[in-house]
Amino acid sequence: MLKLADKVPLKRQISLLAGAIGLTIVGVTTVGSALLARGQATDMAQDTLLQVTRSVADRLDQDMAERLREISNIAALEPLRPHWLENTGSLRSVLDTMQRTLPDYAWIGFAALDGRVRAATGGILEGASVGSRPWFLNGVRQAAVEDVHAAVLLEPLLKPHADGTPFRFVDVATPVSDGSGRVVGVLGAHLSWRWADVVRREVLSSRRPELREDIIVLDRSGRVLLGPGLGSVPYTAAQLTAGHFIDRRADGDRLVAVSPTRGRGDYAGLGWIVVALQPLDTALAGADRLTGLILLLGLSAAVLGVVGIGLVAGRLSRPLTQLTEAVDRIGRQTNARMTNRVHGSPEVLRLSTALRSLLRRIGTAEEDARQIRAESSDAVHAAEDRVRRLGADLHAMQVLADTDGLTGLLNRRAFLPLANDAMSYFKRYRRGICVLMIDIDHFKRVNDLYGHAAGDEVIRQVSRIIRDAIRTTDKAARFGGEEFVVLLRETDVQGAAIFADRIRQTVAGTVFEPDGQCLRATISIGMAGAEVTDDDIDRTIERADRALYAAKSAGRNCVRTFDGRPSHSLRTAA
Repeated sequence: MLKLADKVPLKRQISLLAGAIGLTIVGVTTVGSALLARGQATDMAQDTLLQVTRSVADRLDQDMAERLREISNIAALEPLRPHWLENTGSLRSVLDTMQRTLPDYAWIGFAALDGRVRAATGGILEGASVGSRPWFLNGVRQAAVEDVHAAVLLEPLLKPHADGTPFRFVDVATPVSDGSGRVVGVLGAHLSWRWADVVRREVLSSRRPELREDIIVLDRSGRVLLGPGLGSVPYTAAQLTAGHFIDRRADGDRLVAVSPTRGRGDYAGLGWIVVALQPLDTALAGADRLTGLILLLGLSAAVLGVVGIGLVAGRLSRPLTQLTEAVDRIGRQTNARMTNRVHGSPEVLRLSTALRSLLRRIGTAEEDARQIRAESSDAVHAAEDRVRRLGADLHAMQVLADTDGLTGLLNRRAFLPLANDAMSYFKRYRRGICVLMIDIDHFKRVNDLYGHAAGDEVIRQVSRIIRDAIRTTDKAARFGGEEFVVLLRETDVQGAAIFADRIRQTVAGTVFEPDGQCLRATISIGMAGAEVTDDDIDRTIERADRALYAAKSAGRNCVRTFDGRPSHSLRTAA
């Protein structure tokens, strides 16, 4: 090894050593950066997929809870009690109207205790026996929801889907009682499972196509109910329990995130599991590009470093060789006394000059390093500024997501968490809260006579009246269409009644002038106070909703309070 080193010039040794060190640094830096970037990219992608699954799971739970509540409300309507076993035609008309309002219901029907269908939408299955169907058997005892299943009796009777796919339903059923509280039958509805696919496609359409994400829904056993691989069991129970994992497959690895549905209110849930998928190479594309860029820059720096060091080594070796020759020449002279003069010879001066040049190069390199540090600091500040702007943009997007676009009030999704927080505060400290359900009277007539633009303006002005009337601690939201909800904190029923009537009078005294037209509108208000037995705010809202029905039945333009007693004058109100 020493003999080989003796044969290799110093200039080349320095160049080879510098090249080896440079390549080692580039390799370590590239591998470390790649691992760090891929880990961070994987974590970010999994967090994003979890948000997608939670969004879909919340939508499925919310929609199913609303369907169960709708069927239960219809079954409990006092005006329908004489028609369950007596007036089949009128009952069928009510069910047809409900189906037109909510087309996701493929079939709604009432079956007596003997299992015979007495009235149904479109007259389908009337007279047929459904006594052995699970929804009927469970619905006799209590409000029930049955998991996704294929159509048994309805398949040949319903108009087939345009794409030829078979019918699949989720059943919602509830017992129907007469005035004495005796169960007389079951009101059941078949909710088309295509509704869940609409939810899935809406969420996917809101995502960027290049992310190549997909969503599937599994039943409690892990079998695919919705999405690719229908009927298969793609994952183990341990994988689903983990919440997120990487699915290794021959056709490519995929990131998988899992969120179970949990039910809502009276709807206990059916154990559905929402799974979001994304190809691993798509999630890591940015990290791979960054790794390639780091590798390219590192190799370029290493090559330039080797070339530069070779030039410097050449400059160092020349004056050293010349100085050695001068010293050797002086050493060969017998009476040489020129040592001091050697130190002052032109060769030594050239070496000194080279050293000073090297120092100047070092100074230049330090200046470059300082400049690079300054530029890096500027880049960090710029990145921090971008992060702050991104935070502001995210906050603005959150405000948009929580706000109804027409009225500027909260939407249902943003209102319910705030209302449930208020309910928790009420249960802890017994400080009264009240809920007002507000509906614009004869709103369809406004749209029909004056147009939808005029209807929108009426909704905006009514919402403005509500917003101006409430306190900063109160919350108001648009629940859909012409319906509003107001949460009053630190307020008893008497105070809420005064507040509600003041809003009603203000609306009744307002002249609405959309596009130069003059019209008047009134509102009906139902109100209810929170009770300690309420499981959540939905119970209070439900009582306020019933009071709103009472206000509608009492002639509209009035305020009614839920008192817990059945009303014999309640009638169906538009």
